[in-house]
Amino acid sequence: MAAKKKAAGARKAEITHADVMAASMRVDPELRRRSQLLWEDRPAGSRGPKAAVSPEDVVQAAIEIADADGLAAVTMGAVASRLGFTTMALYRYFPNKETLLDAVIDTGTGRPPAFNMPRTDWRTEATRWAHAKRASLCARPWLAELPFVAAPHGPNWLLWLEAITNILSRTGLSAQDIGGALSIIDGYTRGASDTAVSLARAKRRGVSEAEWAAGVGADLGRAVGDSRFPAFAAVITAPSDGAPRSLEDAFDWGLQRVLDGIEVYMQRG
Repeated sequence: MAAKKKAAGARKAEITHADVMAASMRVDPELRRRSQLLWEDRPAGSRGPKAAVSPEDVVQAAIEIADADGLAAVTMGAVASRLGFTTMALYRYFPNKETLLDAVIDTGTGRPPAFNMPRTDWRTEATRWAHAKRASLCARPWLAELPFVAAPHGPNWLLWLEAITNILSRTGLSAQDIGGALSIIDGYTRGASDTAVSLARAKRRGVSEAEWAAGVGADLGRAVGDSRFPAFAAVITAPSDGAPRSLEDAFDWGLQRVLDGIEVYMQRG
């Protein structure tokens, strides 16, 4: 009986969708302020003479630093130096580094592409969405450096969710199941893009594709002959049963299996 009560208590402690929506009304004041700066017009400069640059110029300078040296290199001092400003001058636009990074991340994420073609079946469009999201992540590999902490989400983040929701809304799934399906597709897209993002980051740092592959291959090869990894070693040493898959081919193979599962669920419904 005690075990059942403990299990029930554990289930009750899990966060539900309703909990998240209710929590949106109790958000921390600092996070609410950061969110407002993302969603509302940023000040053109609150102190001193007329500004020579816009907030968007500041964000673009920060993105250029991140593209070259990673997100950790984005500091108020580095951005100010790139613009020819003093560090204190940046506080006319962003009250602190966190609010600047919020804008950098949302702008760097970009908007989903407008698929200027006739609408087709949901699987084809979901596939296009996932490949576009993967390309976006690879174009800005520093986005993968983000720590998993509370932070506001900007309009571009929601535009990507709007795009996949619009696709799934034509499947006949319930609202709750659409939410689950988009989480699965988005989660797969992010997780299965890790290797491609790693390669993109290596290339930006001057590492060739061959050098990167050699390093990854050497690490994977450690499983061979090690008694701790017999199953994995058997897989990577097995003869190929077809043409080798590129990273994008492997991504699409897994994506289609994800969509297979959603389709089977829809057919059972």
